[in-house]
Amino acid sequence: MHTCFVLHDQIANIVSETTPEQITNAHAGWKSLEELSWKQTTHGNLAMYSSDLPYFPADIYLCGMCSSTLDVARVFNEKHLLKEWDSILGIRQQSGRGQLRRAWNSPEGNIYAAMRLPSTDFFANELGSLAIGFLLASALQKLGHNAQIKWPNDILVDDKKVGGILLEERAGTLMAGIGLNVHSHPPTEHLRNEWAVPASCLCKKEQTLPILQVWQTLVDYMHFCYNAQVVQYTTAKLISSVEKQLTWLGREVWIHGSDLTNRSGRIMGISQDGGLRLRQSDGERIIHSGSVSLHP
Repeated sequence: MHTCFVLHDQIANIVSETTPEQITNAHAGWKSLEELSWKQTTHGNLAMYSSDLPYFPADIYLCGMCSSTLDVARVFNEKHLLKEWDSILGIRQQSGRGQLRRAWNSPEGNIYAAMRLPSTDFFANELGSLAIGFLLASALQKLGHNAQIKWPNDILVDDKKVGGILLEERAGTLMAGIGLNVHSHPPTEHLRNEWAVPASCLCKKEQTLPILQVWQTLVDYMHFCYNAQVVQYTTAKLISSVEKQLTWLGREVWIHGSDLTNRSGRIMGISQDGGLRLRQSDGERIIHSGSVSLHP
């Protein structure tokens, strides 16, 4: 039996105190918390509320306004509270971060998660963010979304960005920061540059999705898919699986933020070390940093 916890205590400069009622009132997507039976408890010397999660493979910790869920995860990991596949969900982040440590806009109603990954070579290498991207995209597909991976760490649905992934290693523990636009997304005019992929969200207009249940479904499928299939993959099999979900495969793209900036190339696939293979007029090149956009 696993548990859903709500962190009640404040952690200075990282997370504010909260209650199940306050989270429920933060956004309509959290209303389903009213259906759970909560009891007060202490866990890792922290005051919390808890409710059982039957038939779920891990614990989930909910918290109030935080700097970032990865910061909360660091504190929890120091207290030895997080097991593999356990996760933290924050209702809002003040200092969320994405690729190249860029700030991530984090209003209420979306998923801001930090999840402890299994301590295996599968994630702890250059292919790690693509591996978790493959699992997340596969889980979103099970929910009926046309999800794809945009190298190096974005998730697209119908060619629009709905989320991103950031891996951080602290004290030998690997955490995946996962952000998903569930109910809202940044308007186009707020994107950082003219070539950024337009954003979207998982829910349709006038629809409300239960955030906790969406996250449970995603984690449950990622956990199942990893243990039933992916853990046995060779590097070649993983790359092949990622390439089947890779957006713009075979299409001409424009390169940004690498040593090939302001050049174009055709996406050919993923290299053994997680780079993006591009065919150019003078041969194939591999980039390991930066980003790409569709060729205008």
